[in-house]
Amino acid sequence: MNKRFFLALNRMPQVGPRTVAKLLRRWPSLQELFELPLSQLEQLGVPTSLAMKIATFDFRQLDMDWRWLEAENQVILTWEDALYPPLLKEIHDAPPVLYAKGDVSSFHQPMLAMVGTRNPSVTGSETARRFAVELSAKKITIVSGLALGIDAEAHRGCIDAQGKTIAVMGTGIDCIYPRRHLKLAEQITENGLLLSELPLQSPPIAGHFPRRNRIISGLSLCTLVVEAAIKSGSLITARMALEQNRDVLAIPGSIYNPQARGCHYLLQQGAKVVTCSDDVLEELQIELELTTTELTPVLASENKNLVKCIGFEVTRVDQIILRSGLTVDKVVSELACLELQGIVKAVPGGYLRCTV
Repeated sequence: MNKRFFLALNRMPQVGPRTVAKLLRRWPSLQELFELPLSQLEQLGVPTSLAMKIATFDFRQLDMDWRWLEAENQVILTWEDALYPPLLKEIHDAPPVLYAKGDVSSFHQPMLAMVGTRNPSVTGSETARRFAVELSAKKITIVSGLALGIDAEAHRGCIDAQGKTIAVMGTGIDCIYPRRHLKLAEQITENGLLLSELPLQSPPIAGHFPRRNRIISGLSLCTLVVEAAIKSGSLITARMALEQNRDVLAIPGSIYNPQARGCHYLLQQGAKVVTCSDDVLEELQIELELTTTELTPVLASENKNLVKCIGFEVTRVDQIILRSGLTVDKVVSELACLELQGIVKAVPGGYLRCTV
């Protein structure tokens, strides 16, 4: 077995998947590679810096890996393991090593990446969570990055629905980042999976996160961008998905919301527009149930004109008054009724419309 040597190579700085793949092609038994002296490695054409790392590697560095494996529901997967996700293995720079904590059966369902901004609007947060609830109920594993914002809402939606979710981390699997997601990470492992290619105790370094993004898209049949700005890590994930020959889906938002501009850009570039979870199921070619449950209440007839004055973006009370032509007292009274019915929602700065 090469696991010991995959772990060693994975701990070497500047040694990536393509370098490991070249070494493996030449030395199918990596033990033979590690037994060669420095001079012979150089004679065989191994670059001096890499030859030095291989010849001088201290295998005691792996002691923490073996101790970590002793805990329940913690595994280390390599390219040679049957449990390694086959779809991920197809990408050109698949990670040679994956640390996994939780329920590895999360790999057995169709997987969908769901990503977006760390600073979502109220609508964006609610959309991510609702889509995650609905899709995980259809036995789809939602893959995201454990980040603030859309990622966290996607994970929480799966937890709400008791579905499966995979959080791909940009740190070592024993270093939860951001720290405020410690509880969320624990909840994910109860029915889902934490995943990282990075060695244990790897800190949150900026360069780790774009690398993480290729795993999020690589695991998944499609990538769904919920809400994202133009300059966004989510657009990096979308680009990687396209490079991996995977489809990209995007949810349109308000033209006044800067956090929706990344989605609009993707739609202009040919991403599939998504307005409900059934659109995603259709793209994944998962059979839809013949009967569906109505998710939103019908607009109250006596308030329907006021509702038309409230947008799906934050609408100020003075805007509602101006658009409706009603008195302040009448608007405040009717808004209270609409909020009780779940048709609108009070948010900082005004109100949001929740139904069509």
